[in-house]
Amino acid sequence: MRFLPNLLKNMAIMAFCLTLPLTAGLPPAHAADMPIFTNFTRIDTRVWYLSHGWSNGDHQSCEWRRENLRINDGHLVLVMNNKGGQIRPLGCAEIQSQKRVGHGRFEARFRTAPGSGLNSGFFSYIGPPVGVPDHDEIDFEILGRAPDKVEITHWVKGQKYPGGVFDLGFDSSKGFHTYAYEWSPDQIIWFVDGKEIYRTPPGVPLPTHPQKIFFSLWSGASISDDWLGPYRYDRPVTMDVMYMKYTPAPKP
Repeated sequence: MRFLPNLLKNMAIMAFCLTLPLTAGLPPAHAADMPIFTNFTRIDTRVWYLSHGWSNGDHQSCEWRRENLRINDGHLVLVMNNKGGQIRPLGCAEIQSQKRVGHGRFEARFRTAPGSGLNSGFFSYIGPPVGVPDHDEIDFEILGRAPDKVEITHWVKGQKYPGGVFDLGFDSSKGFHTYAYEWSPDQIIWFVDGKEIYRTPPGVPLPTHPQKIFFSLWSGASISDDWLGPYRYDRPVTMDVMYMKYTPAPKP
């Protein structure tokens, strides 16, 4: 059976071709047009940047520590603890996407951290710290002192447009729930567990710049007490993220 070696060779070539990416041979898409899906079996530093050694200002009583980001049981864990040391005595956690993305659907499933003075956030942002003069932002923020509520906000050129505070109907620190928003040129719509909770009214200014995607857990300083409540360190707490998904909006 002299044809057998050639047959096996041809079969091997066919198998190799089937393993090539389906996008092979296609022109590369712009970064903002590419979907992202992360289920956090590991932290891929090609996709995510780990904030470290700084804070967001005087309203924050902790500093970002890369070691406060870890993987446990297939979840991304953001830790708030007393392991600071460079500019603040406390350590907190922030992770941000390496690339910037535009209009589309932003979705994540996570559990928040409980406790007065704490903020668990899922949001997108761009601004002066990353080389863009205009501050644009779209937020989900859940305060540890009120884990049964969520705050909705967006920013355009440094101007805040608060959507409001909404009852969740559950304690977000007790289990995982899905939070999403859809950003288009005409509006932003926020969802929790698939249910719409808020949409921007007609005529409200909307962000225009591609943004980076963030998760953060941090503690407030005394000037934030009116908003977050006072923070007194007691023990480590965590925010846990099961997955994050970004789906770009269809092209018109």
